[in-house]
Amino acid sequence: MRHHITTFVAIVAAIGLVIGTASAGPQARVGGTVVGTDGAPVVGATITITSEDLPKFNKIIETDEDGKFKVLILDATKTYLFTVTAPGFLGHEEQIKVAVGTTDNDFTFELSTPKEQAATQQQQLLEQPGYKEFGEARTLLDEGRTAEARARLEDALRAMPDLIEALELMASIDFDSGDNERALASARRCLEEDDESPKCLAVASNAAGNLGDTEAQQAYLAQYQELNPDDPATLFNRAAGFLNKMDDDSARPLLEECLAVDPDFAKCLFEYGMLLLRTGDLEGAKAQFEKYLEVAPDGPDAATASETVKYL
Repeated sequence: MRHHITTFVAIVAAIGLVIGTASAGPQARVGGTVVGTDGAPVVGATITITSEDLPKFNKIIETDEDGKFKVLILDATKTYLFTVTAPGFLGHEEQIKVAVGTTDNDFTFELSTPKEQAATQQQQLLEQPGYKEFGEARTLLDEGRTAEARARLEDALRAMPDLIEALELMASIDFDSGDNERALASARRCLEEDDESPKCLAVASNAAGNLGDTEAQQAYLAQYQELNPDDPATLFNRAAGFLNKMDDDSARPLLEECLAVDPDFAKCLFEYGMLLLRTGDLEGAKAQFEKYLEVAPDGPDAATASETVKYL
């Protein structure tokens, strides 16, 4: 009799052991913190947990006042996607697979702002061959070391021949140096890579004009104007065409639009002043000439503007 009782107790104990193990299941606990790039906790961040293996599973939790969170994963045999979002931050996704039965799974999710990500991407870009040399050229140019800047641009283009930013800057440097032949060659090299580059079309047109190649100048100018109809220079050139025909009525709205886009565009200021003078608006003309003298005191029309102001 005693033998049977002992056996029964042993069986019950064994059954109890099996039941206890089964009730725990394939669970695991996951916790962690959501922080910004500065390490500060992100309060109220939303964490959405999903799994490709469990199409209907969708659990949403939020971080507390310390940026922390805890969650019980009922089936730790699966892989879960943690999607973290918070106002003012970019979202973050991370696949997580933890061991069954564990409780010490601690993760830190770092969120960055759009501005921080843009700065990081910009820095990574500037560290690439070509862009790195281009950035150094810009710094040299800002320091007034033009010859060294141009040489660095050549280095950039050896690393990345189609780097349009470097080609545009080189064309501008060559034009500003007064070497029109070199400027035109640089602009054409640039336009071979991007035939719609506004900067290189402008350099090509101006350099060709200075070299006396009127046909090339007009061709580049026409292309520039077609691509940039609202550019102040384009508006002025269109107005100049009417002014040359003595058509003030057609030129006036173009000059006014030019000054609306760029109130300091010297050529538009002077020609608009002359137009107002012809129409009898003496006060308006005087205001335009005075403004012209402010923005272009040494401009080609400064003497005329100054003398006219004296008599108005």
